[in-house]
Amino acid sequence: MYKIQTPDDFLSTPWRMTIFDSCVMRLQTIGEYIKKIDDKTNKQLLPKYPQVPWVKVIGQRNIISHEYSAVDEEKIFITIKKHLPPLKSTVLLIIKDIEKDLDSQK
Repeated sequence: MYKIQTPDDFLSTPWRMTIFDSCVMRLQTIGEYIKKIDDKTNKQLLPKYPQVPWVKVIGQRNIISHEYSAVDEEKIFITIKKHLPPLKSTVLLIIKDIEKDLDSQK
């Protein structure tokens, strides 16, 4: 198993560079879906969950999509290690809140 312990680990071998590229593409996908959710909810849903810097998530997606040479392995590493766990928790909370609202409408 390949463990990425530091940002430099992403660039240490061709295989780890593939892992880096895969992580970046996943972050791009996350940002894309968050942008779509924000648009579909007329920017009303995400502000209810200010614990996540939604603008930065979407901004990172824009950098990945349009300025790939500006993608920084240190920022990606920090995003994965520090910011993904609270993002996941918040998304699970959003799902729970939506399910609760749907149940109350029955």
